[in-house]
Amino acid sequence: PMVLEGVVGAGLDERAGPLLATTILLAPPTIPLGMVSPYAVKLLSSVRSRVGSSAGDVYSLSTAGSIAGTFLTVFVLLPNLDVRTVILAGGASLMAVSALHLSKASKAITAALFLMVFTPAGFVVQSITATGGEVIYVKETLYNSMVVVRQDEIVTMYLNGLPHSAASVNDPYRLVFAYTRFFELGPALNPNASRVLFVGGGGFSGPKYFIKTYPHIQVDVVELDPDVVEAAKKFFMVPETDRLRVFIDDGRMFLQRAEAVYDVVVLDAYAKTYVPFHLMTLEFYELVKKRMSGDGVLVVNLIASLTGDTSEIFWTAYKTVGMVFERLYVFKASEYSSGTVQNLILAACVSSSCSLEDAVERVRDGWLAERVENSLWTVVPSLDEYPLLTDGYAPVERMINPVTGKPYSVELEGYSGSLPTLLYTGSNALSFAAVFIALTVWFLSLLWRNL
Repeated sequence: PMVLEGVVGAGLDERAGPLLATTILLAPPTIPLGMVSPYAVKLLSSVRSRVGSSAGDVYSLSTAGSIAGTFLTVFVLLPNLDVRTVILAGGASLMAVSALHLSKASKAITAALFLMVFTPAGFVVQSITATGGEVIYVKETLYNSMVVVRQDEIVTMYLNGLPHSAASVNDPYRLVFAYTRFFELGPALNPNASRVLFVGGGGFSGPKYFIKTYPHIQVDVVELDPDVVEAAKKFFMVPETDRLRVFIDDGRMFLQRAEAVYDVVVLDAYAKTYVPFHLMTLEFYELVKKRMSGDGVLVVNLIASLTGDTSEIFWTAYKTVGMVFERLYVFKASEYSSGTVQNLILAACVSSSCSLEDAVERVRDGWLAERVENSLWTVVPSLDEYPLLTDGYAPVERMINPVTGKPYSVELEGYSGSLPTLLYTGSNALSFAAVFIALTVWFLSLLWRNL
């Protein structure tokens, strides 16, 4: 928390800020760890002629350990433990191993420092509260830091600190976020739609609305994070029906294996701070089109702006989608200015015959029918300056950086209040930082004396 506040307060840009924070947090442990292998080679090389073989032995073990550590972390530790526990357990293991051959006095000091850091009295206990709301669920999943908050009748799911989905406990099928209402453009542009695919489930706002509003439609939802699905079923009143099927899978892998043909595909898997590049490339959109009917409609929700330095990722996506689909429509899902980071909706038709004018007459949501005309954005910049995203070239991380650093607000519809703000607090952050610095200095002094 101290590092985060300091870096944010320094006013650095989106590249220098993370670099500085990473250096402050990781340099102290990384530098001593980098000294281990050369020091081990020195200890093993009592005879000059054995320097080469000793170095080979040490670095081969180091390489094997790196490979084992990578697989252990990805397949065992992270799926079963939260990130904080993994980091602390790794630190504890390093301290324990390094203390094996110390003197009795040094071992006593090590044990004391160990207890100070890893017992509740010295551990950074992070609590999460919400202004104006009650935190009812917290979970560190394999892919997200998830928090569910209830305020009055509204239940909101936050992923990685940002609002992702919301529902009303009084009317579970009502669409709370304004941008989710634009999903209905799919069946409106394709009146014969009978099968819909959502890539990204979240709180299932769109799927629930489709299930209720269109009794003839079958809805499939692909969600990567099983814990998000579990939370949605527990807190967001997802109906149990044969017309709603849920698949725990990556969206692209699912489409690669799918045999079904979809009339509408809704891409709602993009966040403000992270965009999966493999769901934004030319090859991906070609795959989507391959799984769609001749009158199919693609609806994409992206968080960006229409003008300014935070618009690049949207117009790059627009250019890429336009290489595959015949007709494109752009909508501002809120009443904010064009330079504000907000939810932007891109509707793309497989056929050039789809008509927005006819679609407005078919929309069953009166709010959306009135909003479509004013939300339609027709000013398209020159696309020559934007790259075409492919599997071989997709610099979406660079494009998302300006968006990450800007404020983002999601517009609510039919609810007079505002969403709660999450507050993260640590009770012993200062003492932990002090002990961490002391540990680093002490370890370096021990290492220096033994060289």
